[in-house]
Amino acid sequence: MGQAHLDAAATAVPPPKIRSIGSEAEAKALAGWLALPGRRWPVVVVTVPAGQEEPFADPEKIKEDVGDLAEVVVMPTGDISWAFSIAMPQMTQVYGGAGRVYPVDHHWVSKPSRSRLRFAYSPQDRARITEHLINDALEAALTAGLLESRSAPGARVRRGEVLGVIGSRAVVTLDDAALATVWEELTLPGVPLDRLLVKGQSVTGSHDPVSMRLDLRQELRGILAADAAVAVTRAYRIGDVVLADVAAVTDESVTVRLLPGLPVEVPREAVTSNPRDSLTGLFTIGEVIACRLVGADPPVLRLDDVDDEETPKPAPSLLPGGPPWLRLSEPEPPRPPALDQPRAPVLAPRTPAVPAPGPAGTLATGQVGTPAPGQVGAPAPGQVGAPAPGQVGVPAPGPVGTFSAGPEATPATGPLATPSRLPSPLDLARRSGAVAPKPQAGSKPSAPAAGPDGVSDQLRIRLAQLDNELAAERATRKALADELAGLRARAADLEDELDRARQIIEGLQTRYRSADLKRQQAAAKLRSLQGRAEPVDESTLFLDPEEQFRYEVLREWAQRVPAAEKAGKPLAAYRLAPGFLESITQVEGASRAKVVSVVVEVLTDQAKHIAGRDLHQLRAGEAGSPYVRRAADGATCWRVALQRESAAARRLHYWRTPDGYEFSRVVLHDDFRP
Repeated sequence: MGQAHLDAAATAVPPPKIRSIGSEAEAKALAGWLALPGRRWPVVVVTVPAGQEEPFADPEKIKEDVGDLAEVVVMPTGDISWAFSIAMPQMTQVYGGAGRVYPVDHHWVSKPSRSRLRFAYSPQDRARITEHLINDALEAALTAGLLESRSAPGARVRRGEVLGVIGSRAVVTLDDAALATVWEELTLPGVPLDRLLVKGQSVTGSHDPVSMRLDLRQELRGILAADAAVAVTRAYRIGDVVLADVAAVTDESVTVRLLPGLPVEVPREAVTSNPRDSLTGLFTIGEVIACRLVGADPPVLRLDDVDDEETPKPAPSLLPGGPPWLRLSEPEPPRPPALDQPRAPVLAPRTPAVPAPGPAGTLATGQVGTPAPGQVGAPAPGQVGAPAPGQVGVPAPGPVGTFSAGPEATPATGPLATPSRLPSPLDLARRSGAVAPKPQAGSKPSAPAAGPDGVSDQLRIRLAQLDNELAAERATRKALADELAGLRARAADLEDELDRARQIIEGLQTRYRSADLKRQQAAAKLRSLQGRAEPVDESTLFLDPEEQFRYEVLREWAQRVPAAEKAGKPLAAYRLAPGFLESITQVEGASRAKVVSVVVEVLTDQAKHIAGRDLHQLRAGEAGSPYVRRAADGATCWRVALQRESAAARRLHYWRTPDGYEFSRVVLHDDFRP
């Protein structure tokens, strides 16, 4: 397969026929081909479930619809899919009846969600998984630009009227009364068809008479180019509340689209002022939100000043006469994520371990709902519906697609690895030794005791035992089938529950953003009101300078010390020495507010705990000199820093007296006078 693909790659056209993987070597080559740089077309990989001869999906239908836009590959589940899984990056494998489309770009290697795994559990899922894979393949081809360089032979421009939109298809009646279809995957990636077309709308496109498809991409080109910015200026004015959908979100910004070809990045500061908000938790990719347009060339948006009462302007149409391309959906009210009644009974009350790719005969936890290669829903020992090891009728692990029933293994077929031909009691008797094998030429046969009908009593007993074992094995397989049906129903219920949870999350995100916006608006209004109030000059509230200073000290203490700590940090008694207030203004470089702050630290006995204050007693001279004391009352003089690491740093001198404090004066660093 490797060289054949390299040869085909040179033509930029995928193989015209469906490829089948028939060996482990081919499976490894397929994995290498998917990871090959420069691959020019998407690859659809459809797997055949274990025990089946055909895949649940319809590869012929897929190839018919995708044509030369994608390659279709069929791979069986078992040792071949196990070899493929080993060679593929984590979470990008496919097996067990599922299918997957691998796009041209390699973003799916690091983000497997770019290559969605499509599940199928039975032939009843054939139509659903086939449609999903066709849609994924066409979308991948459109994203890769394959449709730009190819046009169907015989295609010509036709006009028509939309009869209706049904899911991802629209039916159009052409001007000659012929019918055509518009495919969502062949319009704009990520834009639902009902945002482009509406019943009664007139459309013009390239009509392919073979596939009966009507291609509208020529009319859609304008919104993917520079015309998108022009369309915005025509539809909106500065200050309008507009709709956009979320294209990407990080911790620092949200990228939204005003039009499919016009992404706008909104920085965090234009979204929320709460530093604890997580933008990735507030927004969901694809969610439609309201924004305010604050700039037009280029467009600039804000999300933090939109009121709930404001009605967004209708979004522009992407095609003439079409519907608005965005609609603001109403969030569903939150409800407990309780499960509905399951569609089928689940035999095991516990959450079952889901098989993942592993060696033959083993079960490992893997992707939900996907059986491991070669194993389909086999229960663990002790599980409901499965006898414990050693009990009658327990199939022992064996090669892929087999059940061991003794010394030899019976080949298995069918959805539950059921043997294609159940052995007869006589066959089982021969295997167990109850019936002697045919004598070899020249050997002397033994003569076992036989009844009237020629069958020995020993053989009758053994045959009865084997009949019981066979019945037990059939019952076990029936239990496995019932449990598998229950697990499939459980998987479907979990998918429904996940969809409901996503809707609830989106509703909660919208409500939170609305509440946070109101909080921001209230805070802005409060700041505005505070700004309008005339400021009060508190520096001249008292005529007496000492009373003014004491008021400033009291205010600093009231604002600085928390209410719960005020009792433990009271202001001590103090007085101001003559000339103290004058020294504050005479010694430049130390602000009055700084002096007041340090005075509060001294009076609350906190200055000694602050390293920057460098609190110490004042000495009479050089180091080792005695401390300065006042003879009249025995007070000691202390020195505390107002500034550090600057020329002529300022200091505050004060006396520690028997009944409190006396602030002496503010001095320069080299002034040691009390």
